[in-house]
Amino acid sequence: MGLSGMRHRFQSAHSTQTLAEGLAEYFEANPALKRDGDLLSPEAKQFFRSHDAVHVVYGCGTTMPDEAVVKLSSLLGTTGGLAVLRGYTHHETLDIYTRLPLGSTLLALLASPYLIVRTLWRCARQTRRWPWVGYEAFLNVPLRELRAAFGIRVAHG
Repeated sequence: MGLSGMRHRFQSAHSTQTLAEGLAEYFEANPALKRDGDLLSPEAKQFFRSHDAVHVVYGCGTTMPDEAVVKLSSLLGTTGGLAVLRGYTHHETLDIYTRLPLGSTLLALLASPYLIVRTLWRCARQTRRWPWVGYEAFLNVPLRELRAAFGIRVAHG
């Protein structure tokens, strides 16, 4: 079962997994998300690696509401800031969004006011911005330590 239907260890606020272990669990649950092939541009590869790291650090699955949290957290809680928006213009990214189910998208929009306010509040309260690029330096650090150091609260905590 994919990340949409169940919680995983990396989603726990107290996960002792390292970031590398959390990413491995994330990709094991959703192997189609591991985008290391030659079909992606270097910019798209970097965007997806950073995006996937945000999924794990912020404890998000791949449901539409969690995707909304990841997008807002990427913009407001990382060093990427508004420059992250450029990643959503890559043809590889646009291709993904054209395949999203309408029902899930509408449900996420209905939950958006709450998600937006909660995510804005949580990002504003972070003590440091998560590194959009260069997060690899933290691959061997336990998630709970990373979250404490950056003041990150998981999506489902």
